[in-house]
Amino acid sequence: MASATVIAALAASCKPQQATVNQAGTVVTETPQQTEVAIEDVLFGSWAAIDVNGQHVEGPDVPYVEFAKDASNPFLVKCYAYDGCNYTNGEYAVTSGGKMKAVSDFAKTMMMCDDAKYELGVTMAINNVTNFKIQKVGLDNLLYMYNAQGQTLMTLRKYDSKFIEGAWKVTMINNTSVEQDADLSLVFDLAEKTVHGNAGCNALNGQIYVDPNQQNSFQFRDIATTRMTCPMIQLEQQFLSALSQVKTIRPTNANTAELLNEAGQAVVTLQREATAK
Repeated sequence: MASATVIAALAASCKPQQATVNQAGTVVTETPQQTEVAIEDVLFGSWAAIDVNGQHVEGPDVPYVEFAKDASNPFLVKCYAYDGCNYTNGEYAVTSGGKMKAVSDFAKTMMMCDDAKYELGVTMAINNVTNFKIQKVGLDNLLYMYNAQGQTLMTLRKYDSKFIEGAWKVTMINNTSVEQDADLSLVFDLAEKTVHGNAGCNALNGQIYVDPNQQNSFQFRDIATTRMTCPMIQLEQQFLSALSQVKTIRPTNANTAELLNEAGQAVVTLQREATAK
Protein backbone atom coordinates (compact mmCIF):
# COMPACT_ATOMS: atom_id res chain seq x y z
CA MET A 1 0.00 0.00 0.00
CA ALA A 2 1.31 3.46 -0.91
CA SER A 3 2.23 5.69 1.99
CA ALA A 4 0.28 8.86 2.79
CA THR A 5 3.33 10.91 1.73
CA VAL A 6 3.46 9.26 -1.69
CA ILE A 7 -0.30 9.68 -2.17
CA ALA A 8 -0.08 13.36 -1.22
CA ALA A 9 2.82 13.89 -3.62
CA LEU A 10 0.92 12.23 -6.46
CA ALA A 11 -2.16 14.33 -5.74
CA ALA A 12 -0.11 17.52 -5.72
CA SER A 13 1.51 16.63 -9.05
CA CYS A 14 -1.93 16.23 -10.64
CA LYS A 15 -3.13 19.69 -9.65
CA PRO A 16 -3.31 22.20 -12.54
CA GLN A 17 -0.46 24.72 -12.47
CA GLN A 18 -0.22 28.22 -13.83
CA ALA A 19 2.63 29.29 -16.06
CA THR A 20 5.42 31.20 -14.33
CA VAL A 21 5.80 34.83 -15.44
CA ASN A 22 9.03 36.69 -14.67
CA GLN A 23 9.38 40.38 -13.79
CA ALA A 24 9.64 41.32 -17.46
CA GLY A 25 6.22 39.77 -18.03
CA THR A 26 7.60 36.86 -20.07
CA VAL A 27 6.26 33.34 -19.62
CA VAL A 28 9.18 31.24 -18.39
CA THR A 29 10.10 28.09 -20.37
CA GLU A 30 13.55 27.32 -19.02
CA THR A 31 12.82 23.82 -17.71
CA PRO A 32 10.73 20.95 -19.11
CA GLN A 33 8.15 21.45 -16.35
CA GLN A 34 7.86 25.18 -17.03
CA THR A 35 7.61 24.46 -20.75
CA GLU A 36 4.87 21.88 -20.33
CA VAL A 37 2.83 24.18 -18.07
CA ALA A 38 3.29 27.09 -20.51
CA ILE A 39 2.04 24.91 -23.37
CA GLU A 40 -1.03 23.75 -21.43
CA ASP A 41 -1.83 27.02 -19.69
CA VAL A 42 -1.01 29.61 -22.35
CA LEU A 43 0.04 28.31 -25.76
CA PHE A 44 -3.02 26.20 -26.50
CA GLY A 45 -5.83 28.16 -28.14
CA SER A 46 -6.36 30.70 -30.92
CA TRP A 47 -3.97 33.60 -31.57
CA ALA A 48 -4.78 36.58 -33.83
CA ALA A 49 -1.88 37.95 -35.89
CA ILE A 50 -1.07 41.60 -35.15
CA ASP A 51 2.22 41.86 -37.06
CA VAL A 52 3.48 39.75 -39.98
CA ASN A 53 7.07 40.24 -41.12
CA GLY A 54 7.06 43.83 -39.82
CA GLN A 55 3.68 44.66 -41.36
CA HIS A 56 0.92 45.69 -38.95
CA VAL A 57 -2.22 43.62 -39.51
CA GLU A 58 -5.41 45.54 -40.20
CA GLY A 59 -8.89 44.72 -41.42
CA PRO A 60 -11.69 42.37 -40.43
CA ASP A 61 -10.19 39.21 -41.99
CA VAL A 62 -7.32 38.75 -39.52
CA PRO A 63 -4.89 35.82 -39.96
CA TYR A 64 -4.71 33.52 -36.96
CA VAL A 65 -2.89 30.50 -35.59
CA GLU A 66 -4.39 27.81 -33.35
CA PHE A 67 -2.39 25.40 -31.21
CA ALA A 68 -3.93 22.16 -29.93
CA LYS A 69 -2.84 19.11 -27.97
CA ASP A 70 -1.23 16.03 -29.46
CA ALA A 71 -2.24 13.15 -27.21
CA SER A 72 0.97 11.25 -27.93
CA ASN A 73 3.40 13.73 -26.32
CA PRO A 74 2.94 16.82 -24.10
CA PHE A 75 5.71 18.63 -26.00
CA LEU A 76 4.10 18.12 -29.41
CA VAL A 77 1.48 20.65 -30.48
CA LYS A 78 -0.79 20.60 -33.49
CA CYS A 79 -0.87 23.85 -35.46
CA TYR A 80 -3.70 25.20 -37.63
CA ALA A 81 -3.14 28.53 -39.37
CA TYR A 82 -5.21 30.87 -41.55
CA ASP A 83 -3.25 33.45 -43.57
CA GLY A 84 -6.19 35.49 -44.85
CA CYS A 85 -6.71 33.21 -47.83
CA ASN A 86 -5.50 29.65 -47.22
CA TYR A 87 -5.35 27.21 -44.33
CA THR A 88 -2.22 25.37 -43.17
CA ASN A 89 -1.80 22.56 -40.66
CA GLY A 90 1.09 20.60 -39.22
CA GLU A 91 2.86 19.89 -35.96
CA TYR A 92 5.64 21.42 -33.84
CA ALA A 93 7.92 20.11 -31.12
CA VAL A 94 8.14 22.68 -28.30
CA THR A 95 11.09 22.26 -25.97
CA SER A 96 12.80 24.07 -23.10
CA GLY A 97 14.34 27.46 -23.77
CA GLY A 98 11.55 28.55 -26.06
CA LYS A 99 12.41 26.24 -28.94
CA MET A 100 9.78 25.48 -31.58
CA LYS A 101 10.52 23.21 -34.54
CA ALA A 102 8.32 21.66 -37.20
CA VAL A 103 8.22 17.86 -36.97
CA SER A 104 5.93 17.33 -39.96
CA ASP A 105 5.40 18.79 -43.39
CA PHE A 106 2.78 21.52 -43.28
CA ALA A 107 -0.14 20.89 -45.64
CA LYS A 108 -1.78 23.95 -47.21
CA THR A 109 -4.90 24.64 -49.24
CA MET A 110 -4.35 26.26 -52.64
CA MET A 111 -7.08 28.86 -53.08
CA MET A 112 -6.44 32.05 -55.06
CA CYS A 113 -7.41 35.33 -53.38
CA ASP A 114 -7.37 38.85 -54.82
CA ASP A 115 -6.10 40.52 -51.64
CA ALA A 116 -3.94 38.15 -49.59
CA LYS A 117 -1.29 40.62 -48.39
CA TYR A 118 -0.28 38.56 -45.36
CA GLU A 119 -0.22 35.13 -47.01
CA LEU A 120 3.50 34.98 -47.82
CA GLY A 121 4.56 36.34 -44.43
CA VAL A 122 2.38 33.90 -42.49
CA THR A 123 3.63 30.99 -44.61
CA MET A 124 7.27 31.97 -43.98
CA ALA A 125 6.62 32.30 -40.23
CA ILE A 126 4.93 28.91 -40.00
CA ASN A 127 7.70 27.16 -41.93
CA ASN A 128 10.76 28.95 -40.52
CA VAL A 129 10.04 29.47 -36.83
CA THR A 130 12.74 28.10 -34.51
CA ASN A 131 12.07 30.01 -31.29
CA PHE A 132 9.15 31.65 -29.55
CA LYS A 133 8.42 33.94 -26.59
CA ILE A 134 5.15 34.63 -24.79
CA GLN A 135 4.70 37.92 -22.96
CA LYS A 136 1.84 38.83 -20.62
CA VAL A 137 0.59 42.41 -21.14
CA GLY A 138 -2.55 43.28 -19.17
CA LEU A 139 -5.20 40.77 -20.20
CA ASP A 140 -3.37 39.94 -23.42
CA ASN A 141 -0.76 37.29 -24.14
CA LEU A 142 1.61 38.20 -26.97
CA LEU A 143 3.33 35.42 -28.89
CA TYR A 144 6.52 36.24 -30.82
CA MET A 145 7.74 33.74 -33.42
CA TYR A 146 11.44 34.04 -34.40
CA ASN A 147 13.65 32.48 -37.05
CA ALA A 148 17.15 31.07 -36.49
CA GLN A 149 18.68 34.54 -36.93
CA GLY A 150 16.49 35.99 -34.18
CA GLN A 151 14.27 37.99 -36.54
CA THR A 152 10.60 38.35 -35.53
CA LEU A 153 8.57 36.58 -38.20
CA MET A 154 5.13 37.10 -36.69
CA THR A 155 3.55 38.54 -33.53
CA LEU A 156 0.19 37.27 -32.35
CA ARG A 157 -2.24 38.13 -29.56
CA LYS A 158 -4.48 35.95 -27.43
CA TYR A 159 -7.00 37.41 -25.03
CA ASP A 160 -6.77 35.93 -21.53
CA SER A 161 -10.33 35.76 -20.19
CA LYS A 162 -9.51 34.02 -16.92
CA PHE A 163 -8.95 37.20 -14.91
CA ILE A 164 -12.22 38.97 -15.69
CA GLU A 165 -14.45 35.89 -15.60
CA GLY A 166 -17.14 35.95 -12.89
CA ALA A 167 -18.93 38.48 -10.68
CA TRP A 168 -17.80 42.07 -9.98
CA LYS A 169 -19.14 44.97 -7.92
CA VAL A 170 -18.99 48.49 -9.39
CA THR A 171 -17.17 50.80 -6.98
CA MET A 172 -16.56 53.93 -9.08
CA ILE A 173 -18.08 55.63 -12.14
CA ASN A 174 -16.01 58.37 -13.79
CA ASN A 175 -13.78 58.62 -10.69
CA THR A 176 -16.79 59.13 -8.40
CA SER A 177 -17.32 56.52 -5.69
CA VAL A 178 -20.54 54.52 -5.80
CA GLU A 179 -22.42 54.34 -2.51
CA GLN A 180 -22.25 51.02 -0.68
CA ASP A 181 -26.02 50.46 -0.86
CA ALA A 182 -26.11 50.97 -4.62
CA ASP A 183 -26.42 47.51 -6.13
CA LEU A 184 -24.34 47.93 -9.28
CA SER A 185 -22.82 44.68 -10.44
CA LEU A 186 -21.57 42.89 -13.56
CA VAL A 187 -21.10 39.17 -14.23
CA PHE A 188 -18.93 38.19 -17.19
CA ASP A 189 -19.12 34.92 -19.11
CA LEU A 190 -16.24 35.05 -21.57
CA ALA A 191 -16.98 31.62 -23.07
CA GLU A 192 -20.42 32.85 -24.13
CA LYS A 193 -19.21 36.46 -24.59
CA THR A 194 -22.08 37.76 -22.47
CA VAL A 195 -22.56 40.11 -19.51
CA HIS A 196 -25.44 40.41 -17.10
CA GLY A 197 -25.92 42.26 -13.84
CA ASN A 198 -27.70 45.06 -12.03
CA ALA A 199 -27.53 48.67 -13.17
CA GLY A 200 -28.75 50.00 -9.82
CA CYS A 201 -32.42 49.98 -10.71
CA ASN A 202 -32.83 47.54 -13.59
CA ALA A 203 -31.33 44.22 -14.59
CA LEU A 204 -29.04 44.40 -17.62
CA ASN A 205 -27.90 41.93 -20.26
CA GLY A 206 -25.60 42.32 -23.21
CA GLN A 207 -22.71 41.11 -25.33
CA ILE A 208 -18.95 41.39 -24.83
CA TYR A 209 -16.82 42.18 -27.88
CA VAL A 210 -13.04 41.82 -28.06
CA ASP A 211 -11.43 43.66 -30.99
CA PRO A 212 -8.54 41.51 -32.33
CA ASN A 213 -6.82 44.66 -33.61
CA GLN A 214 -6.71 46.37 -30.20
CA GLN A 215 -4.60 45.42 -27.21
CA ASN A 216 -6.58 44.70 -23.99
CA SER A 217 -9.81 45.26 -25.93
CA PHE A 218 -13.05 44.95 -23.96
CA GLN A 219 -16.28 46.45 -25.25
CA PHE A 220 -20.01 46.14 -24.59
CA ARG A 221 -22.64 45.73 -27.28
CA ASP A 222 -26.42 45.38 -27.35
CA ILE A 223 -26.85 46.29 -23.68
CA ALA A 224 -30.54 45.97 -22.74
CA THR A 225 -32.24 46.63 -19.41
CA THR A 226 -35.61 46.11 -17.81
CA ARG A 227 -37.91 49.16 -17.62
CA MET A 228 -38.52 49.90 -13.95
CA THR A 229 -38.08 53.36 -12.39
CA CYS A 230 -36.57 53.98 -8.98
CA PRO A 231 -34.71 56.68 -6.97
CA MET A 232 -31.35 55.55 -8.45
CA ILE A 233 -32.39 55.92 -12.09
CA GLN A 234 -29.98 58.84 -12.62
CA LEU A 235 -27.04 56.77 -11.33
CA GLU A 236 -28.13 53.95 -13.61
CA GLN A 237 -28.12 56.27 -16.62
CA GLN A 238 -24.59 57.41 -15.75
CA PHE A 239 -23.50 53.78 -15.45
CA LEU A 240 -25.00 52.75 -18.80
CA SER A 241 -23.43 55.79 -20.45
CA ALA A 242 -20.04 54.83 -19.02
CA LEU A 243 -20.38 51.25 -20.29
CA SER A 244 -21.10 52.54 -23.79
CA GLN A 245 -17.71 54.34 -23.76
CA VAL A 246 -15.60 51.34 -22.71
CA LYS A 247 -12.87 50.32 -25.16
CA THR A 248 -10.26 48.49 -23.06
CA ILE A 249 -9.73 46.89 -19.66
CA ARG A 250 -6.85 47.20 -17.19
CA PRO A 251 -6.32 44.97 -14.13
CA THR A 252 -4.97 47.06 -11.22
CA ASN A 253 -4.36 44.14 -8.87
CA ALA A 254 -5.60 40.57 -8.37
CA ASN A 255 -9.13 41.67 -7.44
CA THR A 256 -9.74 45.07 -9.05
CA ALA A 257 -9.95 46.28 -12.63
CA GLU A 258 -10.68 49.45 -14.57
CA LEU A 259 -12.77 49.79 -17.72
CA LEU A 260 -11.25 52.51 -19.88
CA ASN A 261 -12.60 54.81 -22.58
CA GLU A 262 -10.90 55.58 -25.89
CA ALA A 263 -8.66 58.18 -24.21
CA GLY A 264 -7.45 55.62 -21.65
CA GLN A 265 -9.43 57.16 -18.78
CA ALA A 266 -11.13 54.91 -16.21
CA VAL A 267 -14.91 55.23 -16.57
CA VAL A 268 -15.83 52.21 -14.40
CA THR A 269 -13.87 50.63 -11.54
CA LEU A 270 -14.64 47.04 -10.51
CA GLN A 271 -14.03 44.99 -7.35
CA ARG A 272 -14.18 41.22 -7.56
CA GLU A 273 -17.10 39.73 -5.63
CA ALA A 274 -16.10 37.18 -2.99
CA THR A 275 -17.17 33.67 -3.97
CA ALA A 276 -18.97 31.47 -1.49
CA LYS A 277 -16.99 28.47 -0.23
